Amino acid sequence: MLELLVALVVTGAVAAAGAAAFRQTIERRSQLLTRSANTERAAAARALLREWLAAGTVTWPPGSSGLSFTTTAVTPAGAAGVPLRLYVDDDARTPEEGLTLEFRPSSQQALTRREIDASIQAMTVEYLDADARAWRTAESVSATRPLAVRLTFPTATPRAAQTLAADDRLRLVPLTIVLPTAGASAALPVGSGNTP
Repeated sequence: MLELLVALVVTGAVAAAGAAAFRQTIERRSQLLTRSANTERAAAARALLREWLAAGTVTWPPGSSGLSFTTTAVTPAGAAGVPLRLYVDDDARTPEEGLTLEFRPSSQQALTRREIDASIQAMTVEYLDADARAWRTAESVSATRPLAVRLTFPTATPRAAQTLAADDRLRLVPLTIVLPTAGASAALPVGSGNTP
């Protein structure tokens, strides 16, 4: 009877350890899938923005907040040459949240918005000033057309950036696009965030 009791205790301990290990494996797999999906989403959003801007023309001088442009690339507007505006939507009255694309397909149609990435809650737009060869905001750039545009999607605080998971850090890398009007020989200044 004692041997049977010891065998049951040992079997129960092994089963409990196995169940815990199995549960931990399932949790790690779930976390990995979530991180992978987040990374893929961020990479897809970056590729989409790069495609639109590389085949586009930035509206100059810049107007309202965000980045206004037209592009020959395929967009939700459905036609080339439609004015587009990329901005961060923080209006609680609209269903879109975060990085949003706004456009009016034609003068007869209503203004349309498409959510690009809800996790992006801030956007900084900088232009490579053709005269100063330095990155500047829209307010301080010269009247000359810029050579490039750089989009940065910062977190609320620098401390928050340090605590981001590795899969979310991709969106902190600046997205730099040499504008088609600048020509292929335009030199970017050396510094952080200037690589495409």
